[in-house]
Amino acid sequence: MDRISNLPDDIIYHVISFLSAKEATCLKYASKKWLNLVTIIPSAVFVDSSSSASSGSFQDFADRIKLAQLASHRMRRFSLKLQSLDFAQYSIVNDCLRQVLECGVLDLELDINVKGDYSLPFEIFTCQSVVKLKLGSGFVIDILPKNALLPALKTLLLDSVRFEFDNTGGCAFTRLLSACPVLEELIIDGFNCELWNWSHTVYSRILKKLTIRRAYSKDSDDYDDYDFEKISFDTPSLTYLEYRDYIHDEFPDVNLKSLVEAKLQFNMLTAWMNTDLTNLFKGLKHVQILRLKFIDTLMLFDTCDEADTVFENMSHLDLPSEADVCWDPLKLFVKKSPNLKTLTIEDLHYEYREYLDLKSVCECLEGYSFLLSCPVEILTITQFSGRIGEMVQIKHVLEKLQCLVLLEVHVEERRVDNKLQILADLLMLPRASSKCKVQVKFV
Repeated sequence: MDRISNLPDDIIYHVISFLSAKEATCLKYASKKWLNLVTIIPSAVFVDSSSSASSGSFQDFADRIKLAQLASHRMRRFSLKLQSLDFAQYSIVNDCLRQVLECGVLDLELDINVKGDYSLPFEIFTCQSVVKLKLGSGFVIDILPKNALLPALKTLLLDSVRFEFDNTGGCAFTRLLSACPVLEELIIDGFNCELWNWSHTVYSRILKKLTIRRAYSKDSDDYDDYDFEKISFDTPSLTYLEYRDYIHDEFPDVNLKSLVEAKLQFNMLTAWMNTDLTNLFKGLKHVQILRLKFIDTLMLFDTCDEADTVFENMSHLDLPSEADVCWDPLKLFVKKSPNLKTLTIEDLHYEYREYLDLKSVCECLEGYSFLLSCPVEILTITQFSGRIGEMVQIKHVLEKLQCLVLLEVHVEERRVDNKLQILADLLMLPRASSKCKVQVKFV
């Protein structure tokens, strides 16, 4: 007996009002009657690309949302992008957002340039249905409701959002993270922590992926009065970390015991020669994949030859390169990484001289003898142009890597006109490993 079909419509609407878009979609097929009662709105998007938002056009959009806001309607995705938002539009925007939240939205994206003192509606922080939330690009979040809770939120993206302490002295950023009991990924773009009033700590016991990208200014004078506060990471479940920031004189304590992959990008605006990397090395102790971006990051490790930490689990290392910058940190990583299997280097830079001695090698790695015990099996060069100096460098490396199975060379096709010659030269190079194959990709 189909008892569901016999329920009154008002009871069915009441039941649907508690469901997310995903649950409502499943419910459509529970009964023939419900199939026609439940309406799923795949997405609603409003983009105002003008320098000043047209209140009329947005009002029309908000009115359509209001008409669709029935108990039987559910919405998967809502995206609102406004180049400008003035005081007269605050109530229109917030009323529209409340209606969207009542539709059980799963994916909510707000990209609004705010001119004045604008606050998000509290309902944003108590939404039961939202799974992915993106906020930007001018909000200041200082007060969260006492009942703040986002029980379904798994991905949170913050773009140029500022946080402040609330009127009780509590950190709004900390409160937001604690209100997300199933949060798996946090992305912070346009990060200027010195403009925040916060605890300087990212704390989460459940977070798995964290990305923090600082907003760099083209004018270094903009930072003359800033005190670049250090950030602590207390994220024991984190498996992926991407962190782009300025280098500090020391790194605070970090809890990254589950870290699998790290991508580090440091800029040397501040003094770095005396930087204490002890805590950073401890945090990277268990990392399996380490990607260093910006040559400044590589230079930072140049001062750490005596570091005690051994990267027992690291199997993959990506290094940047730049002309006339010493490769000495490579020796450190080879020495400290007994299980290193894959090494990727951007380029084999060298100082070109017409009288280049073909038996010579890069002075900072004279002889490459440290590679004799290196367990690397896959070596990838991502930028290669086939010049004689680069061939000399590869020759000396191949003569030392006894465990090498594959040399993969990426050649920029637009920069060369002798592809066959480059391929032939690479295949002719002697190799310490009889198993080593050479693979050339023209990109």
